[in-house]
Amino acid sequence: MGYLFFSILCYALNNVLWKKSLEKGSVSLIMTYRAFFTSLITVFGVVVLDLEWMSNAELWRITVGSFIGVVGLVCMLLVIKRASLQWVGIYNLTGVFFATIYLVFVKHISIYVSLLGGVIIIVGFSLFLCASRETQLKITLKEHVLLLLMTLCFSGASIIQWENLTAHISPLLILANQEVMVLFLGVLWVLRQRKKIDIIGQSKIFLKPVVIMSIIILLAQFLGLLGLKITDPFIASLVYLATPLTTIVFSVIFFKEKLSWKNIVAIVLIALGAFLVHCSERY
Repeated sequence: MGYLFFSILCYALNNVLWKKSLEKGSVSLIMTYRAFFTSLITVFGVVVLDLEWMSNAELWRITVGSFIGVVGLVCMLLVIKRASLQWVGIYNLTGVFFATIYLVFVKHISIYVSLLGGVIIIVGFSLFLCASRETQLKITLKEHVLLLLMTLCFSGASIIQWENLTAHISPLLILANQEVMVLFLGVLWVLRQRKKIDIIGQSKIFLKPVVIMSIIILLAQFLGLLGLKITDPFIASLVYLATPLTTIVFSVIFFKEKLSWKNIVAIVLIALGAFLVHCSERY
């Protein structure tokens, strides 16, 4: 359980570092810069460990999952550059509902518990929207659309990669594919914006933060895998519901964002709904 706890802290801290870096830096450059280090490390790990390669069909499935995940990452970064980090936590909690829809229709889990949890999530989310209208948490319709797309992409990518893991494909191979995909698409994005970005200048400024972010996110993923290996999968995935909540707490601590009592009640409702939806996987 200790591995999972520290993994959650690392994931939430990684979101904070994204936010801090993006306040003054380019989304495309920082995303690509970090992917350079993470892909270098993961590919090196694949080569050194001499992992068994996958079939073309498996490679295609992993790549599709990675691409969808990158789209979600881009949407998230575009939002947190200008908006509160709390919204990422809120939408990530609601993402449990979308993932469960897949389980209801494909894996035939209990629809009754899922439906109750979904209703509570909707009520909590609606309350959070109303409570945020007159505060610094208010965001635009475009940002809501980006967050919704982020949630759908992250949920879809997690389902695809979960299927890959159950097919006994090495997690390191999946991770390396994902980071290389971020790097590839990021390079294309930077080249398209090269006239608007001081590539050399920002590369020097953000070298230290990007290296730290790379280490933290890989540490989070590594600890998560260790925790999953020695813990019941249900408990491990349930603990990860704390990651969005930790992100919200960190946004209050590091960015001095305030939460009204209505916001707190809404977050509790969303977390409760996510808990019920998640528990439906056991029935």
